[in-house]
Amino acid sequence: MRRLGQSDDLTFASSIAYYTLLSLFPLLLLLFWFLGRVTTDPLHRTALIDLVLQYFPQGVDFITTRLDEVQAASVGIGIAGGVVIVSTALGVFRAISSAVNHAWNVETRPSFFRHQASAFLMLLAAGVMMLAALAVVGVAEMMATTWFGRLLDEVPGLARVTDMVLGYPATLLLIVVVALILYFVPNTTVLFGDIWPGAVLTGVLWRLALAGFSWYLGPETFSVLGSLAAIVAFLLWIYISAVILIYGVEFSAAYARLRRA
Repeated sequence: MRRLGQSDDLTFASSIAYYTLLSLFPLLLLLFWFLGRVTTDPLHRTALIDLVLQYFPQGVDFITTRLDEVQAASVGIGIAGGVVIVSTALGVFRAISSAVNHAWNVETRPSFFRHQASAFLMLLAAGVMMLAALAVVGVAEMMATTWFGRLLDEVPGLARVTDMVLGYPATLLLIVVVALILYFVPNTTVLFGDIWPGAVLTGVLWRLALAGFSWYLGPETFSVLGSLAAIVAFLLWIYISAVILIYGVEFSAAYARLRRA
């Protein structure tokens, strides 16, 4: 907690918020291009878009507006355009990589090409997580119509666990993503046992912050202040999420030092 306030962690959180805004439109273009390649089922696309929206507070229509704009746009992506879009989209992943290495107190920073490769691998991992989310959607639909659905009715405890898993997919997916970031991104040796406490803590804090932020803003705020307030709220929410992520990294680094002491 002291490092979070006394080091440059909060500056890195601001950098993540800025690059998220800069990379948002390219990321959405890549998302819909990716969805067009892996599925033609509109229900699957809707389910994945709903999953993406779960990472943002209710009432912030900035994301939904951008999603509508991207879906309405029929822009062909050539080779040069694809390179530009991917390069711009990598900005937020580069910012996250720099923040994680700083929070982990890495003395030897990765080279320029390794830094770019790390950001690109994070982008590919995001695509893999989308495929995993799509598989979860299919499994959920299958469970409702097979013997597993009857088993849920007969075993109340199993139904409760399943409802928790399917009811909070964004939080569980975030914990997995944070664990992968903590394990692969730092330019140092990280043990598998060092990352899970920080990943779970990050997921729990993020979920609480999402509920509190949604309650604090309320839908009537944006009806009065308009789209400019939605942009400010979007940046503020990304900044809060980035602070929580960096705190999770600091927690994992401190936990790893205690384990090895």
